[in-house]
Amino acid sequence: MNPISKNAKIFFCIENEIYCDYLKTHFKDLHEFFIDYEQLAYQVSEDPQGILILQSDSREYDIIEMCKNLKRLFANNIKILLLSSDYQVYEYAQTAVDSFLQFPISKPELMHAISELSEKKRKILLIDDSKLVHKHICPPLKEEGYEVYSAMDGQEGLEMAEKIFPDLIISDIEMPRLNGFEVCLAIRKSPRLSDVPIIMSSTLGSASDQRKGFAAGVDEYITKPVNIPDLISRLDKIFKRNLSGRENILVIEPDANIARNITKPLIKQGFSPRVCANIGEAIKILRRFTYQLVISEAELSDGSVIELLKAMSVLPKNQNSILLVITDQNNQTEVKMVMQAGAKGVILKPFTQDNLLVHVERSIANKKVELEKAQIEKYISKASRKMALEKSILSGSESTSRAYHKNVTIFFSDIKNFTSRCERYSPKEIVQQINALFSAMTQAIQKTGGDVDKFIGDACMAFWMEDDLDKSSFAALGFMAQIHEELEKLNDTNPQLKQDPIKLRMGLNTGQAILCDIGAAESRIDLTIIGDTVNLAARLESAAKQYGLDNLVSEFS
Repeated sequence: MNPISKNAKIFFCIENEIYCDYLKTHFKDLHEFFIDYEQLAYQVSEDPQGILILQSDSREYDIIEMCKNLKRLFANNIKILLLSSDYQVYEYAQTAVDSFLQFPISKPELMHAISELSEKKRKILLIDDSKLVHKHICPPLKEEGYEVYSAMDGQEGLEMAEKIFPDLIISDIEMPRLNGFEVCLAIRKSPRLSDVPIIMSSTLGSASDQRKGFAAGVDEYITKPVNIPDLISRLDKIFKRNLSGRENILVIEPDANIARNITKPLIKQGFSPRVCANIGEAIKILRRFTYQLVISEAELSDGSVIELLKAMSVLPKNQNSILLVITDQNNQTEVKMVMQAGAKGVILKPFTQDNLLVHVERSIANKKVELEKAQIEKYISKASRKMALEKSILSGSESTSRAYHKNVTIFFSDIKNFTSRCERYSPKEIVQQINALFSAMTQAIQKTGGDVDKFIGDACMAFWMEDDLDKSSFAALGFMAQIHEELEKLNDTNPQLKQDPIKLRMGLNTGQAILCDIGAAESRIDLTIIGDTVNLAARLESAAKQYGLDNLVSEFS
């Protein structure tokens, strides 16, 4: 094994302080960076190349989830080596990392692992009886960084596959000794090779030949003459899919054969499945790790899915997990019962692998839509959502910017002596303080029927929109009284703020303003409120500072 390149960029994110000091002492000659967990995302996004060496006892799960995101974004541009004292973690993290080592590990062992990651190439086996095909395909694949092996007939290809254990096989159909279909069937029966992706390449492009190939276990079909850019693109997609950091799936299935039939297509689609036999084992796993989806038989040796759902509902890491239940087609009573209990779907026996994947992908997609909708609602005000819906109904996709006169009460606030506060605390501490304040303010604003228009640094702009101005004024004044109480609670319960409390300055005005779209129609539009009523509210908040006041409310409110 050659030594590591002097230009190799290695990022160390090591929580154990003693081991971190050990590595700093022994890796002075490399182009390395020792970074904290909080710096990890920023550092990698700046330069997503090189090798990440990660270790954490307290945040191991967070580290693994970040690895999944990195693999989704950067695939093989970044190599990840996970160090852990718990080998069970590997099964959970295997699609998110390139290598796993038992922690602690010596410098020579770590150097060897880094060297392997630096030099590791994907092995591709080409099985074809045509020398011209080998001359056409092998050189460009080698230029792409693949390690390419050649076999001139089916039998030789099968023997070589057992010997080298390739990452992918490209096979012709019509060959001496064993044809491509026979090779594919033999590979799928081999315990070591059954999950290796196979691309069938042939001049036989009829639908019947393709059906025969897919029935034998072929993953992709490409016709001759092979288009090299298309082939390379397919290889990239296959390898990215196999290490894409997709969702974790827990399969609760006591029958090993059925479990294998469930996990095999999931693995091919890039999911990370884990199998256990009963509810007891499942609960132990779910206490430690998060699984986005659980697939379970309706009845298990130690209970039913009803007990499983109850247990999952009180597990913090898996309260939002999706449950799919496998049950008999004729048992409609059980189907209704499990759906009523909270299952998100039912897979009826007998089922095909395609049918299984449809249920899994649809359930995950629906869950993502729910989560994304919830996230989007954090960034969009109630008024924005209402106007967007109105524009969709009335105007369609070609809608233009709109503006309305509305009766509103406008609120502005900012933090007293914020500039000096920024000098006293770190950026992270300042952000935490502001977010804690804005969280309390937002809850109080929404509770009184208001809406946040925007946050600008330490400032907040909010409004209460009612046809009756007295009603909006009363609600806004109620908020101002409430936020003083909430601010006292926040300052009292936060150790940092107890010594250095946050104090607000607020301004309030009521009148008519313009609710409108402001921005560039082709790129970004913000829904906001403009006009003299807004300007006066902002000036009142500024004037409160000059007069040494906490609140300044106009006569109109």
